[in-house]
Amino acid sequence: MPLVFRQHIVVAVVLAVGLGVSSGAQADDDKHVSGVIIDNGNQGTLMVQTDGSSTPLTVVVDESTQVRRSGMLKSKKLSSDVLKPGLRIKADGTYENSGIFIARRITATKEDLRTARAIEGGLSPVDKQVAANVQRLKEQEQQIAANEERAAATAGAFNARISNLDDYTVIQSMTVYFANGKAGIAPKYKTELQQFAAQVKDVKGAVVQVQGYASAVGPDAINQPLSRRRADAVTAVLQQSGVTPTDLAYPAAMGTTGQVASNKTAEGQSQNRRVVVKLLQNKGVAGR
Repeated sequence: MPLVFRQHIVVAVVLAVGLGVSSGAQADDDKHVSGVIIDNGNQGTLMVQTDGSSTPLTVVVDESTQVRRSGMLKSKKLSSDVLKPGLRIKADGTYENSGIFIARRITATKEDLRTARAIEGGLSPVDKQVAANVQRLKEQEQQIAANEERAAATAGAFNARISNLDDYTVIQSMTVYFANGKAGIAPKYKTELQQFAAQVKDVKGAVVQVQGYASAVGPDAINQPLSRRRADAVTAVLQQSGVTPTDLAYPAAMGTTGQVASNKTAEGQSQNRRVVVKLLQNKGVAGR
């Protein structure tokens, strides 16, 4: 074999090996995150509730991001339009910082895509994003956080006071209903809560019990915190209307427990998206 020809072969092999090493190094630098999309942010970002973390992660998606459906034999290319709230994804890429992840590739299983479509189909036409109110509630949650600190200080005493409901009489109860994926309180319910709060001061030994619920549509990772935000929102209105922390039991996030109607219909789902508020009176105090 001529010397020049052999040199060309050696150069080609070296370049091929070098490119392979370079490509492998880039893949090795990738990080992996898994979780559920809870909101579509601005400018091509997703808010993802990652597995094992209570803080949502911002995942950046751009034109170079590959979106594919994973499969047993081969993957299928998808449009980024499928990246909607309720979809469980796996993202490969790099961290820009602890709160921002740049996605190079995003994959979802066929089953998770089907589940996300089912969730989207159950939402109202006005708002087809599960938990799309996350950003909208930031200011309200900051206010509620301050209330929680005061309530948590005496949470043990509150729980002890209502540990045995046989010792209490239900003086009044009301239910606040919510839009799908929402924790905002409609004006008519705010008025009713203000009227409810006005009666608390006239009841000796009063304890106000607040329990938030979500309809059993979608994953628990969304429904459980959603029921908590609803309970917290109602608690905030009661406190702003004059109910003191010592008269409030710690707000309970009941998740999807206690479903009162079938979730197979929109009407049934609407009945399950609720917060139940009860005004209780200690029987021993009432008899004095």
